[in-house]
Amino acid sequence: MEEMEIVPWAEAFLDEYRLHQSEGEENHLTGDTQIWKRPQEGRLKINTDAGIGDEGVGLGVVVRNHMGEFVMAAAKQVRGIQDPTMGEALAVEFGLQLARQHHMVSPIMEVDCVNVVAGVRRAAGIQTELGVICRNISKLLEETGGGTIQHVSRKANEAAHIMAHVRTLWDRAEVWFDRPPLILLDQLKIDDVTFPYQ
Repeated sequence: MEEMEIVPWAEAFLDEYRLHQSEGEENHLTGDTQIWKRPQEGRLKINTDAGIGDEGVGLGVVVRNHMGEFVMAAAKQVRGIQDPTMGEALAVEFGLQLARQHHMVSPIMEVDCVNVVAGVRRAAGIQTELGVICRNISKLLEETGGGTIQHVSRKANEAAHIMAHVRTLWDRAEVWFDRPPLILLDQLKIDDVTFPYQ
């Protein structure tokens, strides 16, 4: 990687690290970082995660509304990806592609990879394959009517983590609407006490 590519990435990572550190101090006092939180009324929250395997990466997506209700989940496996940050970026991109396809307006994207959040915020200066994906994420956020992306702790992203490990056919998405897959039920109950599915 050339110096011109590294400098913007390093600056973005340092900014995100400082932001994460200050958020961590606040959240240590309130205990809020360890739980999934409902989005504001009228908005959807999309959690994404990636799980690296022997032959590629699993992508997981979970969408919930401001009542904490399940809207959609998806899983997909992509061959040949072994880099965790690239996998996380592909998961965010996958989640936003689904959001656009299903006309979700202004979603809140949550991911537990600080490097992806930093990459999206500084994507213009990153001349790598990851930079291309981060620029596409920025474009998709605009196309969904001003969606946002933010970093959360792994504990607040467990539902997406579970979906990232669902086995699917390679490069083919599997999507669940209205009723979650059985593998997700326990985590949805943990995340929100008003869980409507029994």
